[in-house]
Amino acid sequence: MRVLFVYPHTLGHGDVPIALTVLSAVLRRAGHQVKVFDCSFYANNDYVRSMKELCGMVRPAPKPPIEAPSAKGLVDLRQDFAVIVKAFNPHIVGVTCSTAIYPLGLECAQIAKMIDSGVKTIFGGVHPTLCPEEVIPEEVVDFVCVGEGEEALVELCDVLEQKKPVRNIRNIWLKDPDNPGQIISNEPRPFLNMNTLPVQDYQDFAQYSLYRPFDGKIYKMLHTEFSRGCVFNCFYCANHALREMLKSFGRYHRCKDPAVTVEHIKELVQKYEFNFIRIWDEDFTGHPVEYLKAIAVLYKKEIGLPFLVYADTRSVTEEKVMILKDMGCVTMAIGIGSGSYWMRRYVLNRNITNEEIILKFEIAKKSGIRISTYNMIGLPFETREMVFETIRLNRQVDVATSTVGPFKPFPKTRLGDIARQFGMIMRKPDFLTLESEMCTPYIDDKEIDGLVRTFAYYLKVPEHMFPILELCEKDEKLAEQLLPHLKIEGI
Repeated sequence: MRVLFVYPHTLGHGDVPIALTVLSAVLRRAGHQVKVFDCSFYANNDYVRSMKELCGMVRPAPKPPIEAPSAKGLVDLRQDFAVIVKAFNPHIVGVTCSTAIYPLGLECAQIAKMIDSGVKTIFGGVHPTLCPEEVIPEEVVDFVCVGEGEEALVELCDVLEQKKPVRNIRNIWLKDPDNPGQIISNEPRPFLNMNTLPVQDYQDFAQYSLYRPFDGKIYKMLHTEFSRGCVFNCFYCANHALREMLKSFGRYHRCKDPAVTVEHIKELVQKYEFNFIRIWDEDFTGHPVEYLKAIAVLYKKEIGLPFLVYADTRSVTEEKVMILKDMGCVTMAIGIGSGSYWMRRYVLNRNITNEEIILKFEIAKKSGIRISTYNMIGLPFETREMVFETIRLNRQVDVATSTVGPFKPFPKTRLGDIARQFGMIMRKPDFLTLESEMCTPYIDDKEIDGLVRTFAYYLKVPEHMFPILELCEKDEKLAEQLLPHLKIEGI
């Protein structure tokens, strides 16, 4: 079978999706042909990064050392995708998507169906998994994969190739061919053993896509995973919804064997000449100490490249941080969420005190690893004073960089449901932007946008300059003129 994957992401290069590199590998291992259409070079290239640079959250970085593809828009995307569909003539078009990029994925499926009405389409990823009842009724969608796709997609391709019935494939939702208007929702299969997965396959992504800016430099960056799932249950995150949906089908948080993981990374580094590793585990310090020790020994011996990880304050310990330091970790991005204990405890479901957070950051900073924070504002029930609690806590921990984003009410998350229940969402959310759609009883979308715009500067400038930043909150044009001239340490 010929499978054409679509990655409908238009916010810039450098974020190669792990899912497609794994799915491509398992399909090729099973004897199927694969091609990937990457939308990263179209439309709003680097929009989010440009906004973060303007807002002082990240450092400007040089361009990759190879020529960039020519700038293209959505019209070009449609034309180029049609050319690929005609040339490759796929049996299946597969779309992996989050909520943010789902609409463009639907449009690509529509183009494929217009060219060949017989082509089958399948949607997978976080949004289709959480909202299959929304996705499967779409006229241009034939199948939805709910949960992990590696085994389900191979089985689907094999069955279609053999012209057998597809009614009973676990993880797959489909329209009932015998009962128009009815949906067949097959139950999920148990979580797979991650050690059975092949080495990720990057061959379908342009070389330019492999480069990514980080901390003012450019790297050829490998995106990989040591585990899947998360040990925590934060109400703003999709993980709590996924865990609840799939709780009967095995341990939600699973790890690869250290030897398998390191061997895969070693092969990828040798093949593609990566010089930096981005580990996408939800909470790397959530791994047991013995697991981290086993990885560290092998990683230092076989890989030895700098890497970054994501961590939760609640799982940070001195022993784990020192293991990461010895292993070669150069950056830990640690979530604060909100500086308000009330907000963390009762709205975000992150029960940790400010004093504990400060201690955890002291531990992390003492190691010499570069530390960054990530935060949210515009949360349900949040006040301006709570936003400034977040600002003050970030000033206290005083890390290299801090990023912030407006809260986005993602579907099926507990906090998204609360925002809808209390009528706090002003308009249909645009998950592709750094603009808020929230209006709480205490703070509206414009004020939230202004605070996002000035957040990084509030963390660094002397407090006597806060009135200037307040003016920049209210006047976007003034902020564009003034903020780039505020030279603050770390940006």
